[in-house]
Amino acid sequence: HPVGTLLAGMLIYPLEAVREVLPFYHKFVSDAPDELMTGAAMLTSPEGQPVVAIIVCYNGSLETGEQVLKPMREFGQPLADLIGPIPYSQVQAQLDEAFPAGRRNYIKTNFMNSIDVDAAAIMFERFASVPSPYTALALFQLGGAVARVGKDDTAFYHRDAGYHMFLASIWDNPEDDERNIRWTRETWSALEPFSAEGVYVNEMGDEQESFDRVAEAYGPKTYKRLVALKNKYDPTNFFRLNPNIKPTV
Repeated sequence: HPVGTLLAGMLIYPLEAVREVLPFYHKFVSDAPDELMTGAAMLTSPEGQPVVAIIVCYNGSLETGEQVLKPMREFGQPLADLIGPIPYSQVQAQLDEAFPAGRRNYIKTNFMNSIDVDAAAIMFERFASVPSPYTALALFQLGGAVARVGKDDTAFYHRDAGYHMFLASIWDNPEDDERNIRWTRETWSALEPFSAEGVYVNEMGDEQESFDRVAEAYGPKTYKRLVALKNKYDPTNFFRLNPNIKPTV
């Protein structure tokens, strides 16, 4: 599938605007065309200011993309509008500098179906106390073609969720491990009442609580099928250093 120049980039707002920006964003993407990929993220700018960013990528004609994105670009008073024509290769490399080798990472995720004012308020409250300038709380829009595949047709079960919530804590000093991990867990717990069922298996950690949720990643029908495959091809559970599907034989 050849991809040329895209209309992509981000709108950046002060963190204080998150309670207005995220509910509007949720409404905006509810009927977005398949050509538009979006996300929202709370992060710290290079200048040290906590911000909320709306990230967009339109894969279609630039003229149509301008019209599709117009309501979002006209909302509120962004600190910066960084949306413009960008080569596909540059879009793919946008996050490279945010994840350099050697930094410490701790990730927790969930799915969410919507972003209301109450959820946005919790995100604001939690991110206002983020201990590291490299940490991000991101929401990746799902739906579209992904949601038009049956839940039990593949191993990815949670196709009807609205968003994938990605809480990535990143820091440098091992002495800060406890503080950053604690903040991540507390933030995840604070947002759990707004979460949908299930978890994304590719972003499960190596903690026991993650292992306990493996079945949730697949749904009951698919998990049963995967256990049957495990019983057939790996009954001794040799391949077990992972979010493990345990054999039952």
